Order: sequence, then C-alpha cells, then structure tokens
Amino acid sequence: MDSSVNLPETSETEPLEEPRALNYSFWVGALTVRGSALPRVFLDIIKFGVIAFVIVLMATLAKSKFEVVLSIPFSVLSAAGAVLGLLLVLRTNAGYDRWWEARKLWGGIVNQSRNLGVIASSYGPPSGEWRNQFIRWTAVMPHVIRCSLREDPSLTEISRLVGRANAKRVSEASHMPTFVATIMAQMLSEGRREGMSRYAFLQAEQQRSMLIDYLGGCERIRKTPLARASAIQVRQFIFMFLVALPFALMGEFTDAATSFSIAGVDFNHGIYLIPLFIMLLALPMLSLDRIGMELQNPFDTRRIDHLPLDAICHTIERNLMEVLKNDSVATEEGFVLETIQLDPEMAELIKKGNVGDTLIS
Repeated sequence: MDSSVNLPETSETEPLEEPRALNYSFWVGALTVRGSALPRVFLDIIKFGVIAFVIVLMATLAKSKFEVVLSIPFSVLSAAGAVLGLLLVLRTNAGYDRWWEARKLWGGIVNQSRNLGVIASSYGPPSGEWRNQFIRWTAVMPHVIRCSLREDPSLTEISRLVGRANAKRVSEASHMPTFVATIMAQMLSEGRREGMSRYAFLQAEQQRSMLIDYLGGCERIRKTPLARASAIQVRQFIFMFLVALPFALMGEFTDAATSFSIAGVDFNHGIYLIPLFIMLLALPMLSLDRIGMELQNPFDTRRIDHLPLDAICHTIERNLMEVLKNDSVATEEGFVLETIQLDPEMAELIKKGNVGDTLIS
C-alpha cells in the first residue's frame, strides 16, 4: 500500500499572501499644508496682493482724474514669464540635486557601518571585549556625523553606547568625526596585532576610510551653498514680473459696467480681481523659489524636507547591536547588550508603515 500522502498541488506562481495595497491619494497631497512651502511664503503672497491692489487703485485714480491709462500690452510679459519659469525650474533642480546627493552619501554611511560591524563580528580577533567596543564605536560614528553636520551638542546616544567618559572626550574634540575615526583606526590596528587576518584588516580599513569620504561629501554640501548672486537675480526677476503684471492685466479685467463711485471717481469692479490673480500666480513662483532654497542644506532640521538623520542613525545603531547580540564570542565572555530605549516619536519614525498609510508621492 502506498503510504504517501497526497498534498494539494500549488502553483509556483501563486502568491503566498495578498499583496499590500498602495493607497496613493491626490487629494491628501493637494490639501496638505504641513510640510509644504505655503506657510513660509504666505506673508509674501499677501504682500504682493497688497502691492497689486495699490497699483490698481493708482491706475483707477489716474484714469478718472487725469485720463492717463496706466496699462501695458500683456504680450510684453509673456516671454518674460517663460524665462522666469525656466529659471525657477533650474533653481529647484539644483537644490534637489544637492538633497539627493546628501541622501546617497548617507546611504553609503549606512552600508559601510553595517559592513564594519559584520567584519568585526565575523573576522575580528577572538576577543569579546574588542568586538564589543569596536562595534559600539562604529555605531557612534553616524551619530557623531549627524551632530557635526547639525552643530548639535547633545551626545546622549554616545553616552549610552560607549559611556559618559568617552562621550566627554568626543565632545572636547575640535572635529568629532575625525576623533571617532581615529579611535576606530587604532582599534583596527590593535585587532590586527591580536589575530585579525590581514585581508579582514584591509577590508575594514577600506570601509572606515570610506566613511570619511562620505563625511567630506556631506560637509561640502553643508558649507557650500548655491551661488548667492543667482538667488538674488531670480528673486529680483520675480519681484519685477509680479509688480509689472497688474499693469498688463488692466485691459484684460476691464468691465464696461461701473460698480460704484467714490468722490466722483469711478471704480470698475472687474479690475479688483487683479490682486487675487496676482496672489494665485505668486503662490507657485514663491513656493518654487523657497523650495530651491530649503533644499540647499538637507541636514538642517529647520528646513522643510531635511533628511531624517535621527531615524537613519538609530536604524544603523539597532542593526549593529543586533550583529553584536548574535556574536557568540562577545556573548560567551559576558558582554551583555544594554536595551536600547527609544522615545515613542523616534520609534514611530523608524518603524515600517502601517497598511492604512496614505502616500502622497
């Protein structure tokens, strides 16, 4: 008798579970104010609306009292508008290139930190103390880079990883990342003397030096903003365009019917829609200009779309602590890991999104 059990056949292409649905919403993105440039340019938009109202009022008075028409052909500003749009796109792209380059540099910091942890745990000398300390200093490096780029004096994470005494030594250094990198280099040299293979030593040293390269790239972005003359010129162009535009719209919004008159001056209700039109046009122009400026320094927390360096650093730390936890040499010698306690907000930043998340981009 055949004792084999007949199992139901399943197709190799059949998915094991239902794929997660992506809830992209146009309206969430269109109606979201928090995280947009609108709050930062709102007052400037109102100011341009006031300027346009004053220009319309002056043009109305000039026409009623002195029969002088303050108007220019709309076609005059058509070419200027196209040039201005091109300049704004170039400015925004320049800022985004810096933002994306910074993110790629931090991606390299993530990868090299993990590589260093794996090399130390797999090929390091048979010393639990050495592996424990080296992996912890490797986890310190991203935090130090973040604090250096943001000029943040808080070293809470460093104290938790390597102790208060070492954190004080780091804080007293003129350049904290270089100080930590030097400690890591000295520990690699010590590990080589204690039995680390030459190949593993060279690989680890290469990963360590690449961290310095990525740090240099981040510092270059932070300390070298976009050309100031270019930003000034674009903003002057925006100002001249939005101030001249009401004169070009006087003929477009003219209505034959007079709405009201004050002191013998006829006020046409149609042309008083010009300030509203100017404000609607100022919104995308000023927003694009502001976004180009905000993206220049992706490390500053005061910027709209600053990089989530806190979440990135804590992710690296958790990955390295997991490597250390699984290191049999370190655990055999009694180097028990401390529990990493994160505040609820930080835990929310680094955890995966829920099924109900609604994405706008």
